[in-house]
Amino acid sequence: MSFDIAARFAGFTLEAQAEIPPTGITALSGPSGSGKTTLLRAIAGLEPTAERSVTFAGEVWTGKRPEARGIGYVFQDARLFPHLSVRQNLDYGARRRGTSVAELDAVIDALDLAALLPRSPERLSGGEARRVALGRALASRPRILLMDEPLTGLDRARKADLMPWIARAVAGFGVPALYVTHSQNEIAFLADRTLGIAEGRLTGWSPAAPQLLGRVVAAVDGRVDVALGDRTVRLAGRGAVGETWALPLGDAYVLSTQDPGHSTAPLRLPATLIEPPLDGQCRIEVAGQTLTLPWTAPPDAAPGTPLWLTLTRVTGRLAGPR
Repeated sequence: MSFDIAARFAGFTLEAQAEIPPTGITALSGPSGSGKTTLLRAIAGLEPTAERSVTFAGEVWTGKRPEARGIGYVFQDARLFPHLSVRQNLDYGARRRGTSVAELDAVIDALDLAALLPRSPERLSGGEARRVALGRALASRPRILLMDEPLTGLDRARKADLMPWIARAVAGFGVPALYVTHSQNEIAFLADRTLGIAEGRLTGWSPAAPQLLGRVVAAVDGRVDVALGDRTVRLAGRGAVGETWALPLGDAYVLSTQDPGHSTAPLRLPATLIEPPLDGQCRIEVAGQTLTLPWTAPPDAAPGTPLWLTLTRVTGRLAGPR
């Protein structure tokens, strides 16, 4: 997708031009009032006076009605139809694009919605309602998901529960997503890349936060065992043997030159320093992968120095195509 957006309001101007990769989750991040939601609405066709150019997969969207763009839009609040059951809300999304019964069943299974189908929206928790809203968007067979701070208002535990579902929806259905947030935790867990915005102007790209990739070797009862080199770690989440999962490191790791020995940490991995630290960053090899991590290294650290990477907390998600 590429866009050239200009919106002018009293006291605020948005000028944004960029090209979004067609896979994975692109986070759009910036402080409150920076123009994130306005940009998302303009891409969706909800701010028609703001468009100068919007194209998707070579198709010109400029001037097209929102419903003609094939967008799945997930708002800050669930916005479910209160007079319809969960099943009827999902059916509404499916009817918009002629989604087959089999395709809708795949959405219900992927987001574990079967037990919620008879309920009315008022009988859903906040996290369940967001999951249904995501399901309704997917039921319309979107070409791209636009997600406007979909976890706003949820506590930390509910956010942690929902982020793997979002990752599975994007990776499992192969639908790219533009995900608006200012949360660094959400970016570290979900984003394949980040596009910054401030005061109505794009500020540039940042790569995905450091993460390890592993292969699922066992999956049962909402748990998966993920192999990383010769080590295996158990994670919460639905998965299937053979899937590739990403373990975002965030700030939950310690890098050291000393074997930490016995520890209550859930995962310890041997590593090797590839390049001497520069500007507080170093490149290491760990579990057959190369990572660049912030590290205050001892003065004698040299290429080949044995290291230990200790993860003090582990979470994971299904990884999309690479």
